[in-house]
Amino acid sequence: MREPAPPPRNPRPLAAFFLSLAGSTVVLGLFLLYDGRVLELKKARAEIRQLDKQIADRKRENANLRASITAANRGGFPAEKAAREELHLVHPEDIVLFYPPDTLVPQPTPAPSPSALVSPSPGAAGAGKRE
Repeated sequence: MREPAPPPRNPRPLAAFFLSLAGSTVVLGLFLLYDGRVLELKKARAEIRQLDKQIADRKRENANLRASITAANRGGFPAEKAAREELHLVHPEDIVLFYPPDTLVPQPTPAPSPSALVSPSPGAAGAGKRE
């Protein structure tokens, strides 16, 4: 006679769950790694970071240019101001006016005589006589 068959082993549900979870994770990971969309997403995110950096650089450059424009409108170029005032240089688009020598120097005005400083008396205001 034959010996009776051994009783079936007790199923281990917890071990089966973790084994199934590990297998599913490996399969899903391989699927995601070799799927082109995940790599495209990584590239797109890197490109977004690069474009954000370029945008920030352009904003800084625009702010500097606006500040330069504001300074130019106020005449805030110190080198140009020094060249014009101290070195008497002119810009090619400037119009240069030549005046004869000593015409722009203010002429001294004669001091008023002491008699002109004396105000007439109130009674003499109606006289109106000139001599």
